[in-house]
Amino acid sequence: MFAQTVLFTAAGIGITLVCLLGVSFLGPFGAFINFLTPLPAAYLGMRYGVKTAVIVVVVTCLLLFELASTYTFVAYLGLFGVGSLLLPYFLHRFTPWDKAILYTAAGAAGITAVIMLISVVINNASIPVVIDQVVQSEVDQALVVYQNAGLSADQLKDMELAIQGMGAFVKRGFYGLYLAILIAIQAFTLIVLQRVKVQGKPFGGPSFARWRTPPHLIWLLIAGGFLQFVPQATVVTIGWNILLVMLPLYFFQGLAVVHHFLRRKNYPRSVKSMLYLLLLVVNPLPVIVTSVGVFDLWIDFRRPRQKQI
Repeated sequence: MFAQTVLFTAAGIGITLVCLLGVSFLGPFGAFINFLTPLPAAYLGMRYGVKTAVIVVVVTCLLLFELASTYTFVAYLGLFGVGSLLLPYFLHRFTPWDKAILYTAAGAAGITAVIMLISVVINNASIPVVIDQVVQSEVDQALVVYQNAGLSADQLKDMELAIQGMGAFVKRGFYGLYLAILIAIQAFTLIVLQRVKVQGKPFGGPSFARWRTPPHLIWLLIAGGFLQFVPQATVVTIGWNILLVMLPLYFFQGLAVVHHFLRRKNYPRSVKSMLYLLLLVVNPLPVIVTSVGVFDLWIDFRRPRQKQI
């Protein structure tokens, strides 16, 4: 048993490094496997205990000092490392899955805020300057990846313009995007943990088909929308960051409504997976799903309805 734990821990460290640094040698495809980065530690934390996950995260951090930059180490810790420890911790304590995701994202965001404040003090800089440096580092890395992807000159120019535009978008909504990404990463990790049957029964909490956001959060969504019309740039930015957090939550609620109806149909799993993928990437389907999530607060699409005779 001990030998198996050691072997799995070593494998977890290796897989974590491959997923984290894969963007450097796998090109654009490497960006997708980044989302798998917290899975090895979280899986081992659920199977062998959180102490095993701590070993994976600590050793990974030590190796990153040798293999990558300080920025990569901080990015790993803030986006993936802390979450891969907190999520199994809360699940082991039988915290409902939706609250476990929320608490994990909040904890990771808090640790990231502390790291950012330390960086501000050490470098005698301001938080906006640090954010600009972080975003520019990501933009530069993405440009290098696409420059090495064998694109034509015209394709590379278009891609550079798109990446620069995305960089400006991220700078404007950094706080909201970061929190939304943290929530999405924890949700994805939890889904995979459930799929690989890391425990014999579903995690505690409501089934996804019945899940909904707390009703009072709708006021945050409304406030974020109204702040977009205030003729003051700072206020507009605050509202935009609120929307970047709230809209994905209502998108998930819309997906829960869709899942509720699909679960009643005997479609093959491959068909359902394709439908979910289309809802994620094909415009304007994400907007429609988000709207369903918002109006579900008043209409309650999943409420049993009596058939008219």
